[in-house]
Order: sequence, then structure tokens, then C-alpha cells
Amino acid sequence: MHEQLTLSVTPWQDATVESLGYAARSDYVEWFWLPVLGPSATWLLRRIDFGFDQFPGGYVLDVVSTARAIGVAGRNDAGTIFARALTRLNSFGVAHGSGQAYAVRRMLPPVSQRHLSRMPEHLRSAHSDWLRQRAAADQLRDREHAAA
Repeated sequence: MHEQLTLSVTPWQDATVESLGYAARSDYVEWFWLPVLGPSATWLLRRIDFGFDQFPGGYVLDVVSTARAIGVAGRNDAGTIFARALTRLNSFGVAHGSGQAYAVRRMLPPVSQRHLSRMPEHLRSAHSDWLRQRAAADQLRDREHAAA
């Protein structure tokens, strides 16, 4: 009989990142974290985050069904795409844990300069534009709050 593979996942609470970061399923993550994490890790992050919508305190993730849902083999054996995706989330500070328990960020920090420097020019330029637009929106919001 085949053993059911599961992971316990909980939201990683980090007030600093949550105050300045980007939602795991945001356009920012798709544009600027995807080149860092890779597609399988980004899809895994999104699936885990969707689960937190229903279970805000965390839940038990079925590895086989989740792996199949993101289009990879349904195992967590070392060397599988699923296992490598989980390792990438851990390596890049998007998750932390080991074995059968992980805390996973719902908000990701801005991509580091080191990672940006490895991206194609059009993404570096788009990132600069993104930050300028966010700064302008933040200033407008701050002015509106001050006037209220």
C-alpha cells in the first residue's frame, strides 16, 4: 500500500516583510520573483497560498495531489521537481522548515539587487518603473491620510 505523503504548512509571519512586501499571488511575484524561483516553485508557492485563504492558520498539504496540480510528478522524493521546488522556496527565503513542516510567506519582500542584476535588462527596467509607481502611490496615500 502506498503511504500518503503530506506536509504541514503554516503562514510565515514577518511584520517587516508584510508591511513592505508583495502578495504571493501578485503580479510583482510573477514578474520579478518567477525568474528567481523558477516556474515550479512559483506555482507551488501560489498553491500553498491559495490553501491559506481557506485555512489561515495552516493546513496539511497533500504532496501527490499538489504536485499533480502544478504539473509535476506526485512524489516528494529527493531530486523530483516537487522536492526541488520546495528546496528553492527554502533556499530563497520564501519558506523555512524541513522534513514534513514548513512556514511559507504570504507576502514576499522586494527582490534583492543581487537577483535583479542577473535578470534581463527589460525586467530590471520594469522593476525600476514598478518601484517608482509604488513610491508615487505611497506618497499620494500618505498625503490623503494627512489631509483627513
